[in-house]
Amino acid sequence: MRANSTGNRLFVLLIVVLAINTCTSKYAMATEPAITTYGERNPQAPDQLSLFSFLVGKWKGTGKTRLEDGSHAQFELTWIGRYILNGMAIADEIHSLAPDGKPYLGISLRHFDTKNDSWIIEYLNVSNSFLRRQVNPHSGNVSVDASTIIVISGDAQTKIRERYRVADQNHFTYSTDMSRDGGRSWDAVLVEMTMTRVD
Repeated sequence: MRANSTGNRLFVLLIVVLAINTCTSKYAMATEPAITTYGERNPQAPDQLSLFSFLVGKWKGTGKTRLEDGSHAQFELTWIGRYILNGMAIADEIHSLAPDGKPYLGISLRHFDTKNDSWIIEYLNVSNSFLRRQVNPHSGNVSVDASTIIVISGDAQTKIRERYRVADQNHFTYSTDMSRDGGRSWDAVLVEMTMTRVD
C-alpha cells in the first residue's frame, strides 16, 4: 500500500512538473525578443509620442557650439533614438567629443503623460553626471510650428529653447537658444547640429 501511495505521489508530481513546463514554454514562446536595436512602439502608446518618433533610428551628423570666448568648435556626432519602457517612451542619446576632446554622452528621455496631458522630458548628461528637467506638468512646454518642434525648458529667468527642424524622414537640424531674462530676449544658436539618418 505504501509503495502504491508513493507511486501515486510521484505520478502527481510528474503531472504538475509537466503542466508548469508546458505553461512556461508556451509563455516564453509568445513573448517578444528581449534584445532589439531600436525597440518597438507600443500600439497603446499615446498619439503624441509620434511627435518625437522621427528620432528613432541611427543618425550621423556635424555640429558646432559657441564657446565662452565667442569662437565656435565643430564636432561630429551620432544620435540614436529608441523606444523604451515597453514602447511607451523614447530615449535618444548623443555620442560625440566635447570641445576639450573628451567623450560626451547625453540621453533625453521623452514620455507623454496622458493623465496630466503633458510631456515629461528629462536630459541625462552622463558625461558630467547630472539630470536636467526640461518639461513636466509644472514647467516647460512642447509646441509645433510648421515642421519645427520647439521645446522650452528652464528655471527662474534662465530658459533654453530647443528647435528640431524636420526636413524629411532622413534629415533634421537641431539648435538651442538661451534666454537669461525669462524669454524676453534670446541668445540665438548656441549649438547647432545637422543630422542624416544612417539606419
